Amino acid sequence: MEAIYYSPMLLGVCLLLAVAVSSTALWYVSRPYAGPVFWMAGSWTLIGGIVLFFGFIATGSPVLNVLGNAGQLAGEALFLIGIFHFMGRPLPWWIVPVSVGVMVAFNIHYWMTSGNSDFLMGVYSTIAGLLPVQAIWLLLKSREDPATRPAQVLLGVSLLLYSAVVLLRGFHGYHDWWQGEPYVSPLESYSYLLPYNFGIPALVMGFVGATLMTMQRILAVGRTHQIRAEYLATRDDLTRLLNRRAFRTVAERDLARALRQRHSLCLAMIDLDHFKRLNDSYGHSFGDEALRHFADAWQGQLRETDVLARYGGEEFVLLLPDSSPQEARVLLDRARLAVAETALHAGSSAVSVTFSAGITEARQGDTIDLLLSRADEALYRAKDNGRDRVEVWAPAQ
Repeated sequence: MEAIYYSPMLLGVCLLLAVAVSSTALWYVSRPYAGPVFWMAGSWTLIGGIVLFFGFIATGSPVLNVLGNAGQLAGEALFLIGIFHFMGRPLPWWIVPVSVGVMVAFNIHYWMTSGNSDFLMGVYSTIAGLLPVQAIWLLLKSREDPATRPAQVLLGVSLLLYSAVVLLRGFHGYHDWWQGEPYVSPLESYSYLLPYNFGIPALVMGFVGATLMTMQRILAVGRTHQIRAEYLATRDDLTRLLNRRAFRTVAERDLARALRQRHSLCLAMIDLDHFKRLNDSYGHSFGDEALRHFADAWQGQLRETDVLARYGGEEFVLLLPDSSPQEARVLLDRARLAVAETALHAGSSAVSVTFSAGITEARQGDTIDLLLSRADEALYRAKDNGRDRVEVWAPAQ
């Protein structure tokens, strides 16, 4: 036991024990995200395998030797499966029975034939060094999740370092076996202690990468949910345009900016023509389709700064910063033709949808309510003049 105390093996085991405890905490706080449960299971299985191997060192028991090596490889394989699970890939379950089965076969053969321990160490290191290859390739080449990409690279590089160290250990084992070097205790073997000095720190760094990857995923999903909730709170369910409340918030901000900077700004009230008649004649589902058709017809018509919203029922409102009444009229006439040119089908009937609109320009001292009131006056002028037209508000009205 004194030899173990002064060996880097004890420090390595303590580091792995810290990883196992941390992975358990990570699994607990990140449920139900995929991946951490495998990292927890893999870490504890790896610890169990090392404890069994320590038992072999203390007792010389062949059973503990076989179980210890098998447990360590099984733990590593489970950890790697967690990476595939986290990234939404098919799980390579086969790496557990294959790696453990091959090691157990060589291990049993070693004890039955009094084989060479350096060769056995080379076999173990070859299996352990090749296990991460699939995961390394996946982590370094995958760019499907930009939010976790930096942590993926960190984890991939860490596993690459670990794999290189373990394979180097295997090379030394094969070399010593081939050269017929005398047996050296694992506590004194340069090649055996190589992973404890360099491989386990790489594994710890890899676990840090896995933790960061999990946290980045949680934060990204949280931001997405927050954005989606905010989106739903500001959008009309049917047309996906801004709703009345959201429009007023944006419009008051843009109006204040336009008046402060003395820029032009126009507001238009829009109403689908004879909408009640359409509902009564063809049903409410057709009315809903007409509203969606109107909203879709504006795709590609608006600038990034323009704001179109459903104000209520068949009534819409359009805010056009940095636009004169003449420019606003051109835009609305173009959209009016786009809406009318595609007929909607109601049974065997083809029905064209038209709209009327009223435009007003902001003046110093105006409020949103004043703009809405004047645009509404212009809208009613358009309806009185036959509908399917655009009118601009003028003081004479």
